[in-house]
Amino acid sequence: MSFDGLGADALARQSGLAAFERLARDGASARVIPVNPTLTAPAHVAMLTGADPQKSGIVSNRFHLPGTPAQQETRGMMTDPDVESIIEAARRQGKRVGAVPFPTVDWQTPRRTADFGLAWSEPVVRGRTIILRREDFKREWVPPGWTAPPQRRPSFSPVMRARLEWVVPEQARLDIDVVAYDRSDDQVENYDAIFLESGGFETSPDAHGWFAISMRTRDGLHGSWSKLLRADAALTQVELYWGPISRSQAYPAAFLGLIDEEAGFWPGMPDERVDPVTFSEQLVRLAEFLTRVQTMAIRRMPFDLLLLYQPAIDEASHAHLGRNEQVVVEAFAAADRAVERISAALDPARDAFLVTGDHGLIRADREVRVNRLLAEGGFAPQWRAFTAGSVAQIYGAGDPTAVVDMLMASGHFEKVERKAANAHPNSGDIAAIAFPNVAVTASSDAPAVVPRLGGQHGASNTHRELHTVLLAIGPGVPKGALGEIGQTRIARLVAELMGIQAPAAAE
Repeated sequence: MSFDGLGADALARQSGLAAFERLARDGASARVIPVNPTLTAPAHVAMLTGADPQKSGIVSNRFHLPGTPAQQETRGMMTDPDVESIIEAARRQGKRVGAVPFPTVDWQTPRRTADFGLAWSEPVVRGRTIILRREDFKREWVPPGWTAPPQRRPSFSPVMRARLEWVVPEQARLDIDVVAYDRSDDQVENYDAIFLESGGFETSPDAHGWFAISMRTRDGLHGSWSKLLRADAALTQVELYWGPISRSQAYPAAFLGLIDEEAGFWPGMPDERVDPVTFSEQLVRLAEFLTRVQTMAIRRMPFDLLLLYQPAIDEASHAHLGRNEQVVVEAFAAADRAVERISAALDPARDAFLVTGDHGLIRADREVRVNRLLAEGGFAPQWRAFTAGSVAQIYGAGDPTAVVDMLMASGHFEKVERKAANAHPNSGDIAAIAFPNVAVTASSDAPAVVPRLGGQHGASNTHRELHTVLLAIGPGVPKGALGEIGQTRIARLVAELMGIQAPAAAE
């Protein structure tokens, strides 16, 4: 199980994480030095293959693939590595593998497909904030002579309705009525209760304002979680977060059916545009959904190797590290609950359970727009940067010396190097690694440097804050502290516990 952003030092600073503490106390523990760059795609491919990025070819989250148009970006998450993975090695040896979900195992090519899995799901409709005004609300009305329908609940002022649309493009449409009631008998028209109605059904927001809307379509269960953010008594402003509509992407169809029936619809990622409380609630909901799917897979699906992943710590740290630490604390707590529930679903006499991460995070204070720097130095368009985290892979033609000198002189980069003779062809002609407090982007917008807060990773693995952990328990796992190990060691360890040959390139 991989927790994105699970830093060793950050974990050590938390308290009250009983499930993590039990793994460390009763099993094996190690400090894991991630590969360079300390990014999600290269790190997870290293876990799966036992090979570093210069062998696997997944040199960053975003890079340029030789032979493609100069401006075309390649995503490390969506690219086959050049070497065998533990999935391929296990299946080659007659073992059954599941991925629920796991970075790069996205079901898009045969090499990136397990025997069953949940892939990462993007929303079919993005979330947005809706503000309703008094004029958007109408009194209930029936034509003269018609009998008014029964009122669902008492109201001491006329019931007011505003209509919204909930649409799955080309598949489904629902009219959703936002209905306001006045429950106080004070002779004043002041509305103190909001309900949602659709197709004869009524939904009440929960204590935090959340409500779900869902519908089965030909592609499976679509749904959204929305939130009533605020509503004044006069209905002059009713604000709702109208959540993204999503569905689970899973295979085969039988596994998708189990997810829809037992875990519900994919709830969507947290939205960085919302307030910290709402963001944290979204984050916890996603973690709980993934945990339900993962424990269901343990109970209901046959497997020899099950790859699990959760992103809550990384998402919280990117958005709120150094800004709202409570969001990060709640993400660690959600991760601990996931470890506890998954541990409880396993058979300790038969199952080995390994928990790790891809990298830690460090607080950032600025964003450097590398393509703007290149343009201001007179190096664009002949040189172009593809960036992720604190890393820029820069491609171009001609002598790179002046580009290297300019970037080093900027004071934002810890290391800028020309492409080595033994580097993978996917690597940039120049690799620029920023200081860990610097986020780099591929933007060409001015100015070249702007303030930016939140967590960051991608910098050199010499920074201990970027190290992660390995916690393991179960048959075949040695007990006690194992010191420091490289991230590429994990694939061989998994193979040894399974009793199979390791991936061909595993260290």
